[in-house]
Amino acid sequence: MSDIIVAGAGHGGLVAAWKLAQLGHRVTVYERNAEKNLGYDQKDPVDAAYFDFAGIDYPESWKAPNNVITLVPVDKTVEPFTLPQEKGASTLIVERRELLSFLIDLCRQAGVNFVFNCGVREPVTLGSRVIGIMTDHGVRLADLIIDACGIDSPLRTGLPDFMNIQKNLGAFDRLHVYRAYYERVPDKPDPPNRYNVYINRNGTVGFTWLITESDCVDVLVARFNDVTEEDLRENIDFLCEENEHMSRKLVRGGEIVDIPVRQPLAVFVADGYAAVGDSACMTVPIKGSGIGYSIKAGVLLAEAVKEDTDGLFNCDTLWKYEYSFFRETGFSACSVAVEKNLLPYLTAKEVSDFIKSGILTGDELAELSVDKIEYLRKNNIVSALRNKLKLLNGMPELRNKALRFITWFGREKLIEPSLPAEYDREAVAKWAEHYNEFFESIKTDKIPGEAEDE
Repeated sequence: MSDIIVAGAGHGGLVAAWKLAQLGHRVTVYERNAEKNLGYDQKDPVDAAYFDFAGIDYPESWKAPNNVITLVPVDKTVEPFTLPQEKGASTLIVERRELLSFLIDLCRQAGVNFVFNCGVREPVTLGSRVIGIMTDHGVRLADLIIDACGIDSPLRTGLPDFMNIQKNLGAFDRLHVYRAYYERVPDKPDPPNRYNVYINRNGTVGFTWLITESDCVDVLVARFNDVTEEDLRENIDFLCEENEHMSRKLVRGGEIVDIPVRQPLAVFVADGYAAVGDSACMTVPIKGSGIGYSIKAGVLLAEAVKEDTDGLFNCDTLWKYEYSFFRETGFSACSVAVEKNLLPYLTAKEVSDFIKSGILTGDELAELSVDKIEYLRKNNIVSALRNKLKLLNGMPELRNKALRFITWFGREKLIEPSLPAEYDREAVAKWAEHYNEFFESIKTDKIPGEAEDE
C-alpha cells in the first residue's frame, strides 16, 4: 500500500483520508491548527444526499426542515419573493466543529494518523511530480499529496506554472463573509419568513441574510469588497429595524473569513497531487457553501486512487477524479458561476424590477436550483427566456443585461464538450486556457449601450 499525505483537515480531505485508509493506504493528515480549534463557530446546511453518496451514517439530530429562501427587494412596493421548497432535498443542519470532529473520529477508526499544530508551507517537487510537503516540522514525503489547505493553499500557490493549475484567485472570485448569532428579543414573535436574503441598498456588491432560529438570529454579511466596521454597523442597524425579534447582543461567532465563490479550478490534479474542497474552489459559486461538493469530491478522489492498482498517482490516473467531478457536479457549479457574474451589473433596484417583471416564476427558479443542467436541456430555457424578454421592453437597460446573461450561458454550454475524457497534457492545457478565458471575459464584458470607462 502507498503513503498518502492529506494537507489540511478540510471536509473533502478528511473524507478522502477515511476512504483511502479503509483501502489499506497509510494516510497522514497535517493540520496547522490545534484539534480543538478546528472549524468556524457556525452551523451549515448540507443536503443529506452527499452523506448518502459517501456512505456516511449521520446522527438523527442533524435532520432539519429544508431551507426556504425569501428574497427581500430594496423596493418595498415589491413583495418579498419566496422560492418554493427544493424538490427532493433533505436538509441536515450541523455545527461545523461538530462535523469536523465527527469526520476525524471516522478517520481515526480507519487508522488515519493526525499531526496537529503543524503548518504546511509549500510543495516539494521533483521534475514534474509533487513528492512531498514542507511543514513546520520539516520535509515530509509521500506517494500522493492531497491538498485540502483551503482558499489560499500554500501548496497550490507554490506549484510550477507548467502544471496549468491556477495559483491565485482573480477579482470577484471570493467573498469576505461576516457570520454571527444574535440574541432574540424576549416575547417577540417569529417573522413571516424564516430565511430572508436582503438585496443591498447600495447596489449588488454582496448580500445579507437573516435566519430565525428558535434560540437566536443567524446573520451573515457577505461582500466582494472588504467588510468594514461601518458596513457591519449599518447592516446590523438595518436588520434590527426590519426585524423586531433581533437584538444587538452577540451570542457567538463574529469572525470574518474568505470563501471562494467561482467556478471550480480548470485543472486541480498533477503528478502526485490532487486538490479538493476550497483548494480547488469546489463551492456553490454564489453563497460559497462547499461542504457537500467537498464530501462528494473526496469520495471520487478515493475511487480514482483505488483504480490506480499500480500506485502511479500521476495525471493519467488522477484525471479520472477531475473528469468525474466535472461531469457529476462541476458543470452545475459553472452554471451558477455564470449567474453570479450578473451581480456586478445589477443594481438593487434592477433586482427588484426583475422580480416584479415575473420573467422567471418561483417554480422555474426552484427547478433551476435543484438540477440546472437537466432542467435547462429539458425545457430549452434559453429560447424560453428570449421569448420572455418582452416583459422587460419597458426597461431597456435591464433587458440588455438579461440578453447578455443568455449569451453568456450559451457560451458556457460550449465549454463542456471540450473537457478531455482522458489526460493529454496539450489537450488539458487548451481546455484550461479556453475555460479560464471564458470566465475572465464575462467579468469585464460590456453591457450593450454602456459607456466606456474614461
